[in-house]
Amino acid sequence: MKLKEHLIDSFMNLTSDGIVIVDVNGKVLEVNKKFEELHGWTREEVIGKVLPMTPDKYKEDALRLYQSLIDGEQSSDFEALKLRKDGSTFYANVTVSPMKDSDGVVIGFIGVERDISEKKRADEELLERERQFRRLIKLNPEPIALHNDGLIQFVNDACCSLFGGVSSDDFKGKRIYDFFCLSAKDFILERLQYVMQSDSYTDFMEIKLRKLDGTFFDAEISSIYVHKNMGVPVVQTVIRDLTERKKSEEALIRSEKLSLIGQLAAGIAHDIRNPLTSLKGFVKLLKAKNADYVDVMLEELEHINYVVNEFMMLAKPHLNCYMESTSLGLVKSVVGFLQPHAHLYNVQIHIDIDPDIPAIYCNPDQIKQVLINILKNGIESMPNGGIIQIAIRNATNQGVLIRIEDQGIGISGERLSQLGEPFYTTKVNGTGLGLMVCKRIIEGHGGKLLIQSKINEGTTVEIELPKNEKPTQPH
Repeated sequence: MKLKEHLIDSFMNLTSDGIVIVDVNGKVLEVNKKFEELHGWTREEVIGKVLPMTPDKYKEDALRLYQSLIDGEQSSDFEALKLRKDGSTFYANVTVSPMKDSDGVVIGFIGVERDISEKKRADEELLERERQFRRLIKLNPEPIALHNDGLIQFVNDACCSLFGGVSSDDFKGKRIYDFFCLSAKDFILERLQYVMQSDSYTDFMEIKLRKLDGTFFDAEISSIYVHKNMGVPVVQTVIRDLTERKKSEEALIRSEKLSLIGQLAAGIAHDIRNPLTSLKGFVKLLKAKNADYVDVMLEELEHINYVVNEFMMLAKPHLNCYMESTSLGLVKSVVGFLQPHAHLYNVQIHIDIDPDIPAIYCNPDQIKQVLINILKNGIESMPNGGIIQIAIRNATNQGVLIRIEDQGIGISGERLSQLGEPFYTTKVNGTGLGLMVCKRIIEGHGGKLLIQSKINEGTTVEIELPKNEKPTQPH
């Protein structure tokens, strides 16, 4: 019997939970030391009192609970506000179990209390952070979507407006993949899995997104994994509408094209003037002789026609359409167009090509614009003449590499690092926009543009373009 009492006493006083034993009316029969610590009363102060640890307004609820346990319920687990001797309160997780005699009759109850004040405080802080986070996201001027396991949890006002929604409720439960092209689903899934395994945000990536009405628009997105900020971990994706920027870039490309045409006008006029001089001479001879020179005249006329056609094709506005093209065909077309300009500077252009060069999927008009800009820069960097070597190679990634090497004056390392920045130029009358536009066009094709140069040794420009495959994301 003493052993049993010792075990009960050990159980009561070695546990980290407060224990109180009451009779069926709620009168305290026994408490442990932890109960005394939690409430501030001594054992003697609470023995015989009815539920001193329960605020008056909750005592009726406690008595109803006791009755339900008497009626057959086994135990009850709940959170409750508990009272201390000094009148202060704390939250506790409470388990109440019936205590029965040998006949199975309920003769009292054992209450076990665990202080959860810190947990409650942490939960409230989490809720407050969640409210602040929601306010911050909601009022952020950039469109933001929160999603988990591919399901949208929340979108802010800017995102709702961007996608044509009335409220964030229009997006709840929708799959994030519904707002991308079908062909991009696997790519986006792979990207989101990477985000969830990383603590850093992803670089902004251009992509086509679908609005609620089904129309597509150009955008760029960046995602980051937000750990337990909205109650559960979510992926936060920032979306930027590129529609206006795309329009500005297209206008800039057209403007730069017109600038190129104006600068090349003198060369084109020179190229047209020479054949016309020949034609005039031969026409005079035709007056005295039979038409022995018709073939020569036709050849010269054909050359004039070719130059004028190329000039008009370059000047004509084109739709932003992609098609299968050969790199050699594009290079030859541009070289033929620039020959007059090269002659003015006493520059020769040589072309070398690897066998079995794959076709590329591109906007031919834009690629020609890039080649014209780079070749023109190379020609003008050699005022005393020289050779431009164009090599067309198979790239290591199964794409195409176009390398253009000149023998010009070169560019210093300091200036080379700034090339491609808007309005930075090494030319007296340049705008600095040409190379920036070239880089933008090549990057828009999923390619790369690299420039290497040494003073008085020349400049090498490498253009790498992907093989003949449609891009995963429409441009």
